[in-house]
Amino acid sequence: MDIHQYSHSHNYSPYEIVSRLPEGDSPSGALHFSDLYDTEMKGRSHMKANRPLIVVSIIFIIIIVIVGAVVWKVTKDAYGVSAPSAIAGHPTTSRPVTDPPGTGITTRTYTPEELKEQPWLSLRMSRDVLPVHYDITMFPDFYGTAGQFYGNETVEVIVAHPTRHFLLHVHTLYMNVTRSQLVDNVTGEDIEISRTFYYLPNEFFVIESKTVVDRPVKIKLQFEGSLTKAIYGIYKSTYLNTQTNEIRQLAASKFEPTYARRAFPCFDEPNMKAEFTITLVHRPEYIALSNMPQDGQANSFSLISGMVASKFQRSVKMSTYLVCFVVCDFKYTETRSTSGILIRVYATPDKVNQTHYALEMARHTLDEYEVLFNMSYPLPKQDLIAIPDFVSGAMEHWGLITFRESRLLYSPGQSSVANQENIALVVAHEMAHMWFGNIVTMDWWDDLWLNEGFANYMEYVGVDSKEVDWDIMNKFLDSDLFSVMTEDAQTSSHPIVVQVHVPSQITSVFDAISYSKGSSVIRMLESIMGKDTFFKGVSNYLQKHKWENAVTDDLWESLSNVNNRYNVKHIMDTWTIQDGFPYINISVRSDTSGNTIVTATQRRFLSNPMVDVNEDASPFNYKWYVALDYLSSGGVNGTEVMDMKNIEFTKNFMFSQANNSWIKFNHRQMGYYVVLYPEVMWKSFSNYLQQTHYTRWMLPSADRAGLLHDAFMMAAVGWASYQIPLEMMSYLDEEREYLPWSTALKFGTNYLHQMLQLDADYTRWKKFLAARIGPSLDRLGFEDIGSYSERNLRAILMNEACTLQLPTTVNNVTQKFRDWLDNNIRPSVNIKSVIYRFGMWFGGTEDDWETVWRKYLVEPSPQEKESLASCLTSTHQPHLIARLLENAKNQNGIKSQDFFTLVSRLASNTAAKGLLWDWTRENYQSFIDRFTISDRSFGQMIYVIARNFNTEFKLKEVKDFLAQYPKAGAAARHRKMTVERIEKNIAWMKAYRSHIVDWLKTKT
Repeated sequence: MDIHQYSHSHNYSPYEIVSRLPEGDSPSGALHFSDLYDTEMKGRSHMKANRPLIVVSIIFIIIIVIVGAVVWKVTKDAYGVSAPSAIAGHPTTSRPVTDPPGTGITTRTYTPEELKEQPWLSLRMSRDVLPVHYDITMFPDFYGTAGQFYGNETVEVIVAHPTRHFLLHVHTLYMNVTRSQLVDNVTGEDIEISRTFYYLPNEFFVIESKTVVDRPVKIKLQFEGSLTKAIYGIYKSTYLNTQTNEIRQLAASKFEPTYARRAFPCFDEPNMKAEFTITLVHRPEYIALSNMPQDGQANSFSLISGMVASKFQRSVKMSTYLVCFVVCDFKYTETRSTSGILIRVYATPDKVNQTHYALEMARHTLDEYEVLFNMSYPLPKQDLIAIPDFVSGAMEHWGLITFRESRLLYSPGQSSVANQENIALVVAHEMAHMWFGNIVTMDWWDDLWLNEGFANYMEYVGVDSKEVDWDIMNKFLDSDLFSVMTEDAQTSSHPIVVQVHVPSQITSVFDAISYSKGSSVIRMLESIMGKDTFFKGVSNYLQKHKWENAVTDDLWESLSNVNNRYNVKHIMDTWTIQDGFPYINISVRSDTSGNTIVTATQRRFLSNPMVDVNEDASPFNYKWYVALDYLSSGGVNGTEVMDMKNIEFTKNFMFSQANNSWIKFNHRQMGYYVVLYPEVMWKSFSNYLQQTHYTRWMLPSADRAGLLHDAFMMAAVGWASYQIPLEMMSYLDEEREYLPWSTALKFGTNYLHQMLQLDADYTRWKKFLAARIGPSLDRLGFEDIGSYSERNLRAILMNEACTLQLPTTVNNVTQKFRDWLDNNIRPSVNIKSVIYRFGMWFGGTEDDWETVWRKYLVEPSPQEKESLASCLTSTHQPHLIARLLENAKNQNGIKSQDFFTLVSRLASNTAAKGLLWDWTRENYQSFIDRFTISDRSFGQMIYVIARNFNTEFKLKEVKDFLAQYPKAGAAARHRKMTVERIEKNIAWMKAYRSHIVDWLKTKT
């Protein structure tokens, strides 16, 4: 029976279901909204006696609504939102008047007097009113075709400074307040309200009292909203239970960074922490989950409507973005940590058997972090749950971490080692947030990196302590450090600590700079200070700011105070408050005694070195504190520091050994910089690696990868010849480890593929690279066997061999593809994605595509579904590509959570690029309407599609297109990145294409 039938059969509306619940700490009393709002409903008993007045009032209200609609239209155009269901008393004279470049959001500075009278004009909330405790009751009506939620709340606040204004965040596109009341928390008397209204530009709901209030207050609110407009806030999700073949529904939530205001009125800023008591209303056959365990004394009490209400214990002090609600019919596995914390992993009933690895990883990392941080996990339980529709990889809701299914569920028969690694890293990342982000939270979003940079680094530390044979710390280079340098080398980059104000700016800083650069400089700092000293400082930081908020300088202070050896702020400000990174220019000479004199200087590295950058724009003139770790061929190692005290940022040091043919700087790749060597030393590295047996290499795999990375980076900007990295690649014939190979392919040859693939001499390039790939792949073979590193290496080499169309590999892949489709012989899990992708590309027919599409629609395994999606996006038949795009646009079999992943995959398909670009331009307005300009994934979409364009014609197309949509929102920086990248590609084609082709002619 549908929920509405339950309600109607007992003559209760959804609001009345919610209102029949006990209020706050008074379990014997009932909260009836009809008794709460005498202030707002004043005069209703006189309705019959005042009918003429009522008619006039109705006409007046209609006029207000019309005016409000006009105001909304202006706001919609500016902010990319749709109409709220109601706008009461929205002021039309309070709009800010100046624009930050490219965001489409208006801001301005107001005087203290203006803000005192109209505090809603400020983007940030006033500190006149501070939340202490929320008592929230929610009824998510997701059953059947329903898609609404209803709620009430009592927010206890402290009035720090006398005021008449009580502001809460409300996003009216998704949720509206229907009734409100102010109560004196000392006397219990009502406080008379003069008016309530929304201020849409800053997403405030404003309650204005008739008199100035200077005592603690209870704000009582009733609200309602939609569960179906997005997969942010609180929303409806569905899944197919393959055991029963039923479509099942659930309600879930995702509030970071500013989406709690879509679910309940709140003080939606990270430093407005409070405690929460939550009650969820639901059908009795469902379970309810939240941050805390259910209250044993008020657990799931019955309602007349046929619903039950699950009440949860009062939470610890936390930010609104960490609150979480889930109502579902999931099952779980459980264990306990060494300290006794109950850990559960929830999944749909047909997938609960895939939760065991995540459960094991969660237990291990909780134990590991308690020891490492010297601080106990503070909650009585920790749940992890796989949500069928989830926009992020995972979200660190305190006590109830939510995950995309593919980032939590592991099936040994269907999940590859790469899948397992990803699950381990994501679980370790989110568990680290229980300390970094939850116990101590950044004060404002400009210090987001304190949350994300730390968690991003700790995920590797956590996994490395469990999966010791994975060599996961080296994977950090491939996945984070080298990757973010490509982005940070552009002038469109930003500092780690960056000012943000409005929601679209806030969402945009959830990027590689905050995550990967943040974690890279933390890793670098740990290497400078030493692990024990570093983590002692981290523990002190967590203890000092427990339950509170912190800024970057608070961390530097705690680290500096450990032993006073390091002035951490002096070291790290150069890395966190200016963008970019340096390249270290090494020059070498010999003195009269035969000693080697090395000189190191530094300069900012830019992917387009011709750009004129004003060094005055940086507080440190684009100079950095650099710890130069080194290792020489003569076995000498050490560290030299380039500090602010070195005015010229020049360092000279001497090697007395005569046999130092090379000196590798940034030993073990701990520093966030690249190195330019003189040509003779590049050749020495190359000769050493080619002429020394791999078992006797002094340079570890991180250094070998670093040399390849830096050589390609320097060649791409003209500081070194492309001959250097290409000749260095010859040593790869003997390379046995994953990291150097992955680095060469991902950060070297992949870019050359993209630039040269339409060139008449592309065949020469393929022959050269095939000669590098062939010997290693022959040695590994095509069978999915060997060590963890070998299985990963085989997968990337087979992928590259198929890109190069090596006949033996192509034949092997297409045969396995046919065996899969024709004979139901599944390929081995670690090479499955290669088989699916290139099997479709080389030999897939339209019937094959249809078969894979049908498999995709019903596939229960999240990892298998991702592999099938890769297969579908690899067709070269235009009408199938067009069909896939339309399915994605219309959500026909393709969920919103998978939309941008599909776009990214199609962008790497040479046959799909043109069609994808045309389709995006044709449908861009509909995407704005669907995702809004504040969506960070949508903000990156154009960059993903257009970043490899390399002609003036395409550059003009992109610029003309972007000019049609001046309101960039979260896309502001990625638009600049797109244009800058295309301009760089054009310059590269002019400067380096012919040199590479000429060199290839001498080799092939």
